Amino acid sequence: MANRPPRAATRSGTTRFGTTRFGTTRSGTALICALGVTLLALATAGCEDDTAASGRRQPATRADLAADRDGGKTLRLGEPTSVTYKRGSDHMRGALRVTAVSVRKGTHAELRTAGAEPSDVRTTQPYYVTMTFENIGENSLHYPFLNTPTGLEDTSGVDDQPLITGDTEVTACPGKDPDDFAVGAKVSLCKVFLVPNGIRPSVVTYSTGDDTKRPVSWKVTR
Repeated sequence: MANRPPRAATRSGTTRFGTTRFGTTRSGTALICALGVTLLALATAGCEDDTAASGRRQPATRADLAADRDGGKTLRLGEPTSVTYKRGSDHMRGALRVTAVSVRKGTHAELRTAGAEPSDVRTTQPYYVTMTFENIGENSLHYPFLNTPTGLEDTSGVDDQPLITGDTEVTACPGKDPDDFAVGAKVSLCKVFLVPNGIRPSVVTYSTGDDTKRPVSWKVTR
């Protein structure tokens, strides 16, 4: 049966179609529709809030699914690869094209200028690892930690320690992450590693996302 327009009550208690002292039937219908849309919007927002509060991660994008194919492999310096980006604190996901560009020896004088510990200056040799990153995913990344997963393994099979000097950087190796990394953006970052005297770096590693036990590696050439 076809829907009939709602009937409006008059002050006397009888009902009739058309104009009443409270407005037209059309106005009442519009009001009901507007209320329905508002309630639907509120219900949808509530579902989104519940999803965020539940801690469920964002679904992987097509770029994510194409990433991590080189996990566990050793590439040549300068060869790019795609990896899943994942920040665990808020389940932010994305996809990056990452390249280990170069590994070069630094100087002890640069370590001293950056405020390194005297013992580190005496017992280690600094090496500068330059990486490039491109956001190939579908989301902008706010306050990302792009360079943090970069690692350096030496010829003894040991993961070398990065230089930590607070906010002071080695001038020859700038490595501050961008605050916002938009879709399609590119950046080059450098990271300082302290390799024990007499030992050489062997491979650069990078591991983030869901497969951190199988990092992609780049062979350091002599």
